[in-house]
Amino acid sequence: MHKIAVITFCFDRELELVRCIKSVQAQQDAPPFVHYVFSERVEALKNVSEVAKVEKLVHWVSISNPYHAEHSSPRMAKLRQAALEMIQEPYVCFLDDDNEILPNHLSSLFNVIEVQQLDAAYSWRVLVYPDGSPFTGDYYPWNPSQEIAESLYQWCLENGLLRPGDSIVYDGPRNSDDPRNVATVDMNEWLFRTDSIRHLGFNPEFSQQELANQVGEDDKLLEKILQNDFRFECTQNATVRYYLGGVSNAIPNIK
Repeated sequence: MHKIAVITFCFDRELELVRCIKSVQAQQDAPPFVHYVFSERVEALKNVSEVAKVEKLVHWVSISNPYHAEHSSPRMAKLRQAALEMIQEPYVCFLDDDNEILPNHLSSLFNVIEVQQLDAAYSWRVLVYPDGSPFTGDYYPWNPSQEIAESLYQWCLENGLLRPGDSIVYDGPRNSDDPRNVATVDMNEWLFRTDSIRHLGFNPEFSQQELANQVGEDDKLLEKILQNDFRFECTQNATVRYYLGGVSNAIPNIK
């Protein structure tokens, strides 16, 4: 039986999905794993020539969930919860279709969990722009408001999340009551014991204020983790290659 389920959701980012799949298959010294790709468009994806070349490397799962029916955070919380209830592997992680993992990602996370007998482990991430060039580390890329982004960037510098000239985001919770506390663990960085994450579950209920403030399902999950007796550690390795997109898709005019 496979030990790790790697779960990816994809709608129409075909070439990014191919890159994602190849990065999973390039894992070294990892326990046996299976890569699940969930999509509303399984057959359409498999008909794309580049995807067809790698389609046998993954296990495809057809889902019915209108892509534009709701905000992405509640939608993803529901999808992740449904995937958790389907898989049988004792470990699980999530990888977005537009991101990659480095060859030591699964092995480093798994070893930390096993050696320390934890519920989960997480890594850091290397930020890159859509063309693959490294993030400059000199601004906060997840808020379209220049004023808010500059304030959040200062908090990130003061709390060690970002460093000028460094493309790594040093994710992880910070003990701070500052309303600018944006420290989190990105969903792509986690490896969980499946039973442990099932016990917590994903919360699909979001207030309008949370949606307006771009609170993600991973933020709400981390809040649950910190409120429970959930054992986790960081590998202190940057093993996720995270492609900036959306509001952070281009280099902004922030100086």
